[in-house]
Amino acid sequence: MDSAGAQGTDLISVIVEDHRKVEALMKRLERSGPGDPDFEKHLTELISEIRHHVQEEETRLLPRLRAACSTDELEELGSRVLKSKAAAPTRPHPSAPDRPPANRVLDPGVGFIDKIRDGLSGRSI
Repeated sequence: MDSAGAQGTDLISVIVEDHRKVEALMKRLERSGPGDPDFEKHLTELISEIRHHVQEEETRLLPRLRAACSTDELEELGSRVLKSKAAAPTRPHPSAPDRPPANRVLDPGVGFIDKIRDGLSGRSI
């Protein structure tokens, strides 16, 4: 793999790890609730992780993607993201697989169940 490919793989690994951290923090918050003595600490940590993650994507990932792809490719990627988002889980599942092929097989089913739970509980996204 060339240097640019290795750097891209490293960047993706960082972003996947960021996602994993955020999911684990969201799950911890979901279990604890606002009355928990550590709730505010975990919430602050979650906000910090999300801000860091957004900064990584906006300053490193997206500019590289724009430079590497044509307008048509970017539009196709955007369509695929929207399609994936429609089937994706709506709740954190930190122990769920996050790499293909397992995530591609399980995510739509988990997303379907999450959407049923959301509907029954009145949770909107």
